[in-house]
Amino acid sequence: MSNVFSSNPIYIDTDTTVALGTNWRGANGGAAHLGNVGIRPEKLIITPLGATTAGAIKINEITSTGGTTGPVLFQVQVPTALNTAATAQEFDLVGAESGWHDFVVTGVTAAGVALELFYRP
Repeated sequence: MSNVFSSNPIYIDTDTTVALGTNWRGANGGAAHLGNVGIRPEKLIITPLGATTAGAIKINEITSTGGTTGPVLFQVQVPTALNTAATAQEFDLVGAESGWHDFVVTGVTAAGVALELFYRP
């Protein structure tokens, strides 16, 4: 499967970039489906797609000037797992104070996981 921005939850199994327009407000990201609005994250689920490789999954804000990577909005370490029976990691973000206006997700490709992001506009 590839990234799906048109659903709630958002499904990401391939790193996103500004250069390819797959950041949230990019032409091939969430803006193509929801317009140029931000989201309020409510829950994240990180699920192994098979054997995983240890690494960091990061969600970074994109700065409004120049489209460069800004502050880290969320980060988690994925442990090495040898099979698909590894447990998904779930994070409750209900009540998070700030919305995410534009962001990229990195590390999912290298770690071999999928990220599901439940949100409200």
